[in-house]
Amino acid sequence: MSIAMNEKYTINESFGRGKHFIQKYDMVTVLLADIEGFSKITDNIEPELLMEELSNFFLYFDSIIDRYQIDKIKTMGDAYMCAGGILYKNHTNPIDVIMLALDVQNYRKKLAKERENVWPMRIGIHSGPVIAGMLGEKKLTFDIWGHTVNVTARLETFCEPGRVNISGTTYEKVKQYFDCEYHGVTPRTTEDSYFVNGLKPEFLELNSDGESVPNQAFFVQMQFLRLADLEDYVANMVTNTASNMFFHNFDHIMGVYKNVELLALLEEIKDEDTLLLKTAALMHDIGYTITYDSDSNKVSEDIAHEFLPAYKYSPEHISKICHLMRASHYESIPNGILEEILHDANHMYFGQENYIELITNLFIEQEVHHIYVDKANWFKIQSNRLSNHKFYTQSAQKLVKVPVGQQLANLKIEEMNFQNENGC
Repeated sequence: MSIAMNEKYTINESFGRGKHFIQKYDMVTVLLADIEGFSKITDNIEPELLMEELSNFFLYFDSIIDRYQIDKIKTMGDAYMCAGGILYKNHTNPIDVIMLALDVQNYRKKLAKERENVWPMRIGIHSGPVIAGMLGEKKLTFDIWGHTVNVTARLETFCEPGRVNISGTTYEKVKQYFDCEYHGVTPRTTEDSYFVNGLKPEFLELNSDGESVPNQAFFVQMQFLRLADLEDYVANMVTNTASNMFFHNFDHIMGVYKNVELLALLEEIKDEDTLLLKTAALMHDIGYTITYDSDSNKVSEDIAHEFLPAYKYSPEHISKICHLMRASHYESIPNGILEEILHDANHMYFGQENYIELITNLFIEQEVHHIYVDKANWFKIQSNRLSNHKFYTQSAQKLVKVPVGQQLANLKIEEMNFQNENGC
Protein backbone atom coordinates (compact mmCIF):
# COMPACT_ATOMS: atom_id res chain seq x y z
CA MET A 1 0.00 0.00 0.00
CA SER A 2 1.47 3.36 -1.02
CA ILE A 3 2.04 6.36 1.23
CA ALA A 4 -0.77 8.21 -0.53
CA MET A 5 -3.13 5.26 -0.10
CA ASN A 6 -2.28 5.03 3.60
CA GLU A 7 -3.14 8.71 4.11
CA LYS A 8 -6.45 8.37 2.27
CA TYR A 9 -7.29 5.29 4.38
CA THR A 10 -6.49 7.16 7.60
CA ILE A 11 -8.78 10.09 6.78
CA ASN A 12 -11.64 7.87 5.66
CA GLU A 13 -11.31 5.67 8.76
CA SER A 14 -11.31 8.74 11.00
CA PHE A 15 -14.47 10.03 9.36
CA GLY A 16 -16.21 6.64 9.44
CA ARG A 17 -15.49 6.13 13.12
CA GLY A 18 -16.42 9.64 14.15
CA LYS A 19 -12.86 10.63 15.02
CA HIS A 20 -11.21 14.02 14.85
CA PHE A 21 -8.37 14.16 12.36
CA ILE A 22 -5.95 17.00 11.65
CA GLN A 23 -2.70 17.05 9.68
CA LYS A 24 -0.41 19.49 7.90
CA TYR A 25 0.30 19.07 4.18
CA ASP A 26 3.26 20.88 2.66
CA MET A 27 2.20 20.95 -0.98
CA VAL A 28 -1.50 21.28 -1.81
CA THR A 29 -3.22 23.15 -4.63
CA VAL A 30 -6.52 24.79 -3.70
CA LEU A 31 -9.27 25.86 -6.12
CA LEU A 32 -12.10 28.23 -5.28
CA ALA A 33 -14.83 28.98 -7.80
CA ASP A 34 -17.88 31.18 -7.57
CA ILE A 35 -20.48 32.81 -9.77
CA GLU A 36 -19.96 36.40 -10.91
CA GLY A 37 -22.61 38.77 -9.54
CA PHE A 38 -24.44 36.03 -7.69
CA SER A 39 -26.09 38.40 -5.19
CA LYS A 40 -27.73 40.40 -8.01
CA ILE A 41 -28.78 37.21 -9.77
CA THR A 42 -30.63 35.97 -6.69
CA ASP A 43 -32.70 39.17 -6.58
CA ASN A 44 -34.14 38.55 -10.04
CA ILE A 45 -34.64 34.81 -10.37
CA GLU A 46 -37.21 32.30 -9.24
CA PRO A 47 -36.01 30.08 -6.35
CA GLU A 48 -36.61 26.88 -8.33
CA LEU A 49 -34.49 28.10 -11.25
CA LEU A 50 -31.82 29.30 -8.83
CA MET A 51 -31.59 25.89 -7.23
CA GLU A 52 -31.52 24.15 -10.61
CA GLU A 53 -28.66 26.31 -11.89
CA LEU A 54 -26.68 25.96 -8.67
CA SER A 55 -27.14 22.20 -8.82
CA ASN A 56 -25.88 22.14 -12.41
CA PHE A 57 -22.91 24.27 -11.37
CA PHE A 58 -21.91 21.95 -8.55
CA LEU A 59 -22.90 18.74 -10.31
CA TYR A 60 -20.39 19.13 -13.14
CA PHE A 61 -17.58 19.68 -10.65
CA ASP A 62 -18.66 16.59 -8.75
CA SER A 63 -18.90 14.50 -11.93
CA ILE A 64 -15.29 15.05 -13.05
CA ILE A 65 -13.36 15.67 -9.85
CA ASP A 66 -12.29 12.04 -9.34
CA ARG A 67 -10.90 11.92 -12.88
CA TYR A 68 -8.26 14.42 -11.79
CA GLN A 69 -7.72 12.84 -8.33
CA ILE A 70 -8.90 16.04 -6.65
CA ASP A 71 -10.97 16.18 -3.48
CA LYS A 72 -14.06 18.25 -2.89
CA ILE A 73 -13.73 20.28 0.30
CA LYS A 74 -17.07 22.07 0.57
CA THR A 75 -19.67 24.32 -1.05
CA MET A 76 -20.53 27.70 0.44
CA GLY A 77 -23.55 29.37 -1.13
CA ASP A 78 -22.46 29.83 -4.74
CA ALA A 79 -18.83 28.88 -4.05
CA TYR A 80 -17.14 25.52 -4.66
CA MET A 81 -13.82 24.61 -3.03
CA CYS A 82 -11.65 21.61 -3.86
CA ALA A 83 -7.98 20.70 -3.50
CA GLY A 84 -5.36 18.41 -4.96
CA GLY A 85 -2.60 16.79 -2.95
CA ILE A 86 -4.49 15.89 0.24
CA LEU A 87 -6.16 12.49 -0.05
CA TYR A 88 -4.02 11.78 -3.11
CA LYS A 89 -0.53 13.04 -2.25
CA ASN A 90 1.27 13.66 -5.55
CA HIS A 91 3.59 15.91 -7.53
CA THR A 92 1.01 16.62 -10.23
CA ASN A 93 -1.63 18.36 -8.13
CA PRO A 94 -0.99 21.93 -9.46
CA ILE A 95 -1.44 20.67 -13.03
CA ASP A 96 -4.40 18.43 -12.12
CA VAL A 97 -6.26 21.32 -10.48
CA ILE A 98 -5.67 23.66 -13.43
CA MET A 99 -6.83 20.98 -15.87
CA LEU A 100 -10.00 20.60 -13.82
CA ALA A 101 -10.54 24.38 -13.82
CA LEU A 102 -10.09 24.63 -17.59
CA ASP A 103 -12.44 21.68 -18.08
CA VAL A 104 -15.16 23.39 -16.04
CA GLN A 105 -14.76 26.77 -17.75
CA ASN A 106 -14.80 25.19 -21.23
CA TYR A 107 -17.92 23.21 -20.31
CA ARG A 108 -19.72 26.35 -19.19
CA LYS A 109 -18.68 28.22 -22.33
CA LYS A 110 -20.20 25.45 -24.47
CA LEU A 111 -23.30 25.47 -22.30
CA ALA A 112 -23.68 29.23 -22.73
CA LYS A 113 -23.92 28.76 -26.51
CA GLU A 114 -26.79 26.32 -26.11
CA ARG A 115 -28.94 27.97 -23.44
CA GLU A 116 -29.63 31.15 -21.53
CA ASN A 117 -28.92 31.91 -17.89
CA VAL A 118 -25.52 30.21 -17.79
CA TRP A 119 -23.78 32.33 -15.21
CA PRO A 120 -20.12 33.28 -15.67
CA MET A 121 -17.72 31.80 -13.15
CA ARG A 122 -14.46 32.99 -11.62
CA ILE A 123 -11.80 30.53 -10.50
CA GLY A 124 -8.77 31.18 -8.30
CA ILE A 125 -5.95 28.66 -7.69
CA HIS A 126 -2.98 28.73 -5.32
CA SER A 127 -0.43 26.13 -4.15
CA GLY A 128 1.16 25.82 -0.73
CA PRO A 129 0.86 24.28 2.74
CA VAL A 130 -2.50 23.74 4.42
CA ILE A 131 -3.90 22.26 7.59
CA ALA A 132 -6.56 19.66 6.76
CA GLY A 133 -8.78 17.77 9.11
CA MET A 134 -12.14 16.77 10.50
CA LEU A 135 -13.57 18.74 13.37
CA GLY A 136 -16.90 19.08 15.10
CA GLU A 137 -18.93 17.78 17.98
CA LYS A 138 -22.30 16.53 16.73
CA LYS A 139 -21.30 16.38 13.06
CA LEU A 140 -17.77 15.95 11.73
CA THR A 141 -16.84 18.12 8.76
CA PHE A 142 -13.74 17.93 6.59
CA ASP A 143 -12.09 21.29 5.90
CA ILE A 144 -8.78 23.02 5.18
CA TRP A 145 -7.23 26.10 6.71
CA GLY A 146 -4.24 28.38 6.31
CA HIS A 147 -2.65 31.16 4.31
CA THR A 148 -2.90 29.13 1.10
CA VAL A 149 -6.70 29.06 1.41
CA ASN A 150 -6.84 32.81 2.07
CA VAL A 151 -4.68 33.63 -0.95
CA THR A 152 -6.86 31.38 -3.13
CA ALA A 153 -9.92 33.41 -2.08
CA ARG A 154 -8.14 36.65 -3.05
CA LEU A 155 -7.19 35.20 -6.43
CA GLU A 156 -10.78 34.16 -7.10
CA THR A 157 -12.07 37.65 -6.26
CA PHE A 158 -9.37 39.22 -8.47
CA CYS A 159 -10.30 36.95 -11.39
CA GLU A 160 -12.27 37.99 -14.48
CA PRO A 161 -15.50 36.11 -15.28
CA GLY A 162 -14.96 32.97 -17.34
CA ARG A 163 -11.25 32.77 -16.59
CA VAL A 164 -8.81 30.84 -14.42
CA ASN A 165 -6.51 32.97 -12.24
CA ILE A 166 -3.48 31.30 -10.65
CA SER A 167 -0.86 32.59 -8.21
CA GLY A 168 2.77 33.22 -9.05
CA THR A 169 3.66 30.29 -6.81
CA THR A 170 1.49 27.93 -8.85
CA TYR A 171 2.65 29.52 -12.10
CA GLU A 172 6.29 28.60 -11.34
CA LYS A 173 5.25 24.96 -10.98
CA VAL A 174 3.25 24.77 -14.22
CA LYS A 175 4.67 27.38 -16.60
CA GLN A 176 6.32 24.80 -18.86
CA TYR A 177 2.93 23.23 -19.59
CA PHE A 178 0.43 26.10 -19.79
CA ASP A 179 0.03 29.26 -21.86
CA CYS A 180 -0.34 31.99 -19.23
CA GLU A 181 -0.57 35.79 -19.24
CA TYR A 182 0.42 38.09 -16.39
CA HIS A 183 -2.54 39.64 -14.58
CA GLY A 184 -0.96 41.66 -11.79
CA VAL A 185 -0.32 41.53 -8.07
CA THR A 186 -3.26 40.03 -6.20
CA PRO A 187 -4.82 42.63 -3.87
CA ARG A 188 -4.03 42.28 -0.16
CA THR A 189 -1.25 39.75 -0.92
CA THR A 190 2.29 39.77 -2.30
CA GLU A 191 1.38 37.15 -4.91
CA ASP A 192 1.61 37.81 -8.63
CA SER A 193 -1.26 36.33 -10.61
CA TYR A 194 -1.62 34.85 -14.09
CA PHE A 195 -4.55 33.96 -16.31
CA VAL A 196 -4.31 30.44 -17.76
CA ASN A 197 -5.38 30.31 -21.40
CA GLY A 198 -4.81 26.57 -21.85
CA LEU A 199 -2.11 24.01 -22.53
CA LYS A 200 0.81 25.06 -24.69
CA PRO A 201 0.47 24.11 -28.39
CA GLU A 202 3.12 21.38 -28.17
CA PHE A 203 0.90 19.51 -25.72
CA LEU A 204 -2.29 19.64 -27.81
CA GLU A 205 -3.82 17.70 -30.68
CA LEU A 206 -7.22 17.66 -32.38
CA ASN A 207 -9.65 14.86 -31.57
CA SER A 208 -12.24 13.39 -33.93
CA ASP A 209 -14.62 16.26 -33.11
CA GLY A 210 -12.02 18.87 -34.01
CA GLU A 211 -11.46 19.84 -30.37
CA SER A 212 -8.04 20.53 -28.88
CA VAL A 213 -7.19 17.87 -26.30
CA PRO A 214 -4.00 16.86 -24.44
CA ASN A 215 -1.65 14.76 -26.57
CA GLN A 216 0.74 11.90 -25.82
CA ALA A 217 3.63 14.30 -25.14
CA PHE A 218 1.61 15.84 -22.30
CA PHE A 219 0.76 12.42 -20.92
CA VAL A 220 4.44 11.44 -20.89
CA GLN A 221 5.40 14.61 -19.03
CA MET A 222 2.71 13.93 -16.43
CA GLN A 223 4.01 10.39 -16.06
CA PHE A 224 7.48 11.71 -15.30
CA LEU A 225 5.96 13.65 -12.41
CA ARG A 226 4.05 10.57 -11.26
CA LEU A 227 7.33 8.69 -11.47
CA ALA A 228 8.50 10.86 -8.56
CA ASP A 229 5.45 9.67 -6.61
CA LEU A 230 6.34 6.09 -7.51
CA GLU A 231 9.89 6.70 -6.29
CA ASP A 232 8.46 7.72 -2.90
CA TYR A 233 6.38 4.55 -2.82
CA VAL A 234 9.32 2.28 -3.67
CA ALA A 235 11.55 4.00 -1.11
CA ASN A 236 8.90 3.51 1.56
CA MET A 237 8.27 -0.13 0.65
CA VAL A 238 11.92 -1.15 0.37
CA THR A 239 13.03 0.72 3.48
CA ASN A 240 10.21 -0.47 5.71
CA THR A 241 9.69 -4.06 4.58
CA ALA A 242 12.98 -5.45 3.25
CA SER A 243 15.22 -6.77 6.03
CA ASN A 244 18.90 -7.70 5.90
CA MET A 245 19.29 -6.24 2.42
CA PHE A 246 22.97 -5.27 2.21
CA PHE A 247 23.06 -5.20 -1.58
CA HIS A 248 19.53 -5.23 -3.00
CA ASN A 249 18.52 -2.12 -1.04
CA PHE A 250 17.18 1.28 -2.08
CA ASP A 251 20.71 2.57 -2.75
CA HIS A 252 21.15 -0.19 -5.33
CA ILE A 253 17.76 0.55 -6.90
CA MET A 254 18.57 4.25 -7.17
CA GLY A 255 21.97 3.41 -8.60
CA VAL A 256 20.34 1.42 -11.41
CA TYR A 257 17.73 4.17 -11.80
CA LYS A 258 20.42 6.84 -12.30
CA ASN A 259 22.44 4.59 -14.59
CA VAL A 260 19.37 4.06 -16.77
CA GLU A 261 18.76 7.79 -16.94
CA LEU A 262 22.37 8.48 -17.95
CA LEU A 263 22.54 5.69 -20.54
CA ALA A 264 19.19 6.72 -22.03
CA LEU A 265 20.48 10.28 -22.39
CA LEU A 266 23.75 9.18 -23.98
CA GLU A 267 21.97 6.78 -26.33
CA GLU A 268 19.46 9.53 -27.27
CA ILE A 269 16.39 7.56 -26.24
CA LYS A 270 13.06 9.35 -26.68
CA ASP A 271 11.14 10.56 -23.62
CA GLU A 272 8.44 7.90 -23.59
CA ASP A 273 10.93 5.04 -23.73
CA THR A 274 13.08 6.71 -21.07
CA LEU A 275 9.99 6.83 -18.85
CA LEU A 276 9.49 3.08 -19.28
CA LEU A 277 13.17 2.37 -18.61
CA LYS A 278 13.24 4.44 -15.41
CA THR A 279 10.04 2.83 -14.16
CA ALA A 280 11.42 -0.65 -14.84
CA ALA A 281 14.61 0.29 -12.99
CA LEU A 282 12.59 1.35 -9.93
CA MET A 283 10.50 -1.83 -9.91
CA HIS A 284 12.98 -4.50 -11.02
CA ASP A 285 14.11 -5.62 -7.53
CA ILE A 286 11.06 -4.72 -5.47
CA GLY A 287 10.11 -8.41 -5.23
CA TYR A 288 12.87 -8.80 -2.63
CA THR A 289 10.57 -6.97 -0.20
CA ILE A 290 8.32 -10.05 -0.29
CA THR A 291 10.61 -13.01 -0.89
CA TYR A 292 14.32 -13.81 -1.32
CA ASP A 293 14.24 -16.73 -3.70
CA SER A 294 13.81 -17.52 -7.37
CA ASP A 295 10.28 -16.13 -7.25
CA SER A 296 11.40 -12.58 -6.42
CA ASN A 297 11.52 -11.61 -10.11
CA LYS A 298 7.98 -12.83 -10.66
CA VAL A 299 6.85 -11.02 -7.50
CA SER A 300 8.39 -7.79 -8.81
CA GLU A 301 6.23 -8.10 -11.92
CA ASP A 302 3.15 -8.89 -9.83
CA ILE A 303 3.72 -5.75 -7.76
CA ALA A 304 4.12 -3.70 -10.94
CA HIS A 305 0.81 -5.01 -12.30
CA GLU A 306 -0.89 -4.29 -8.98
CA PHE A 307 0.36 -0.78 -8.26
CA LEU A 308 1.28 0.91 -11.54
CA PRO A 309 -2.36 1.45 -12.59
CA ALA A 310 -2.73 3.72 -9.54
CA TYR A 311 -0.03 5.89 -11.11
CA LYS A 312 -1.97 5.97 -14.42
CA TYR A 313 0.28 3.65 -16.39
CA SER A 314 -1.62 2.00 -19.22
CA PRO A 315 -1.81 -1.81 -19.53
CA GLU A 316 0.41 -1.57 -22.62
CA HIS A 317 3.03 0.41 -20.72
CA ILE A 318 2.93 -2.00 -17.77
CA SER A 319 3.47 -4.94 -20.10
CA LYS A 320 6.50 -3.23 -21.66
CA ILE A 321 7.87 -2.31 -18.23
CA CYS A 322 7.66 -5.91 -17.02
CA HIS A 323 9.36 -7.11 -20.18
CA LEU A 324 12.18 -4.64 -19.56
CA MET A 325 12.46 -5.76 -15.93
CA ARG A 326 13.27 -9.28 -17.14
CA ALA A 327 16.17 -7.87 -19.16
CA SER A 328 17.83 -6.70 -15.93
CA HIS A 329 18.57 -10.30 -14.85
CA TYR A 330 22.14 -11.45 -15.23
CA GLU A 331 21.15 -14.55 -17.23
CA SER A 332 19.07 -12.61 -19.75
CA ILE A 333 20.24 -11.83 -23.25
CA PRO A 334 18.88 -8.37 -24.10
CA ASN A 335 17.07 -7.79 -27.35
CA GLY A 336 17.13 -4.21 -28.59
CA ILE A 337 18.57 -0.99 -27.23
CA LEU A 338 16.09 -0.54 -24.36
CA GLU A 339 16.77 -4.00 -22.93
CA GLU A 340 20.50 -3.46 -23.42
CA ILE A 341 20.33 -0.21 -21.44
CA LEU A 342 18.52 -1.80 -18.50
CA HIS A 343 20.81 -4.84 -18.51
CA ASP A 344 23.92 -2.63 -18.57
CA ALA A 345 22.52 -0.26 -15.93
CA ASN A 346 21.88 -3.13 -13.51
CA HIS A 347 25.44 -4.43 -13.89
CA MET A 348 27.42 -1.19 -14.02
CA TYR A 349 28.88 -2.11 -10.64
CA PHE A 350 31.00 -4.73 -12.46
CA GLY A 351 33.13 -1.84 -13.70
CA GLN A 352 33.07 0.30 -10.55
CA GLU A 353 35.99 0.98 -8.22
CA ASN A 354 33.99 -0.30 -5.22
CA TYR A 355 33.13 -3.61 -6.91
CA ILE A 356 34.77 -5.74 -4.18
CA GLU A 357 32.90 -3.89 -1.45
CA LEU A 358 29.58 -4.32 -3.26
CA ILE A 359 29.93 -8.04 -3.92
CA THR A 360 31.06 -8.56 -0.33
CA ASN A 361 27.76 -7.00 0.72
CA LEU A 362 26.02 -9.28 -1.77
CA PHE A 363 27.65 -12.37 -0.22
CA ILE A 364 26.66 -11.29 3.30
CA GLU A 365 23.10 -10.73 2.11
CA GLN A 366 22.90 -14.09 0.38
CA GLU A 367 24.47 -15.85 3.35
CA VAL A 368 21.86 -14.34 5.68
CA HIS A 369 19.14 -15.55 3.32
CA HIS A 370 20.76 -19.02 2.99
CA ILE A 371 21.61 -18.75 -0.69
CA TYR A 372 25.39 -19.36 -0.49
CA VAL A 373 27.34 -20.90 2.37
CA ASP A 374 30.55 -21.97 0.58
CA LYS A 375 32.46 -18.75 -0.06
CA ALA A 376 35.23 -20.51 -1.98
CA ASN A 377 32.68 -21.69 -4.54
CA TRP A 378 31.03 -18.28 -4.46
CA PHE A 379 34.31 -16.66 -5.58
CA LYS A 380 34.37 -19.00 -8.59
CA ILE A 381 30.83 -18.01 -9.50
CA GLN A 382 31.69 -14.30 -9.35
CA SER A 383 34.86 -14.89 -11.38
CA ASN A 384 32.87 -16.71 -14.08
CA ARG A 385 30.31 -13.90 -14.15
CA LEU A 386 33.00 -11.29 -14.58
CA SER A 387 34.80 -13.30 -17.28
CA ASN A 388 31.61 -13.86 -19.29
CA HIS A 389 30.05 -10.46 -18.76
CA LYS A 390 29.73 -7.89 -21.51
CA PHE A 391 28.32 -4.39 -21.67
CA TYR A 392 26.07 -4.12 -24.69
CA THR A 393 25.79 -0.36 -25.17
CA GLN A 394 28.72 1.76 -26.30
CA SER A 395 27.84 4.30 -23.63
CA ALA A 396 28.20 1.75 -20.83
CA GLN A 397 31.48 0.52 -22.28
CA LYS A 398 32.85 4.07 -22.19
CA LEU A 399 31.71 4.59 -18.58
CA VAL A 400 33.56 1.55 -17.20
CA LYS A 401 36.16 2.76 -14.70
CA VAL A 402 37.87 -0.56 -13.97
CA PRO A 403 38.34 -3.06 -16.87
CA VAL A 404 37.38 -6.70 -16.46
CA GLY A 405 41.00 -7.89 -16.28
CA GLN A 406 41.79 -5.60 -13.37
CA GLN A 407 38.54 -6.51 -11.64
CA LEU A 408 39.37 -10.22 -11.95
CA ALA A 409 42.77 -9.55 -10.42
CA ASN A 410 41.14 -7.67 -7.54
CA LEU A 411 38.73 -10.56 -7.02
CA LYS A 412 41.62 -13.05 -7.02
CA ILE A 413 43.40 -11.07 -4.32
CA GLU A 414 40.23 -11.06 -2.24
CA GLU A 415 39.90 -14.83 -2.68
CA MET A 416 43.51 -15.42 -1.64
CA ASN A 417 43.04 -13.27 1.46
CA PHE A 418 40.00 -15.33 2.34
CA GLN A 419 41.92 -18.60 1.89
CA ASN A 420 44.81 -17.38 4.07
CA GLU A 421 42.44 -16.23 6.80
CA ASN A 422 40.59 -19.54 6.79
CA GLY A 423 43.56 -21.89 6.27
CA CYS A 424 42.27 -23.14 2.93
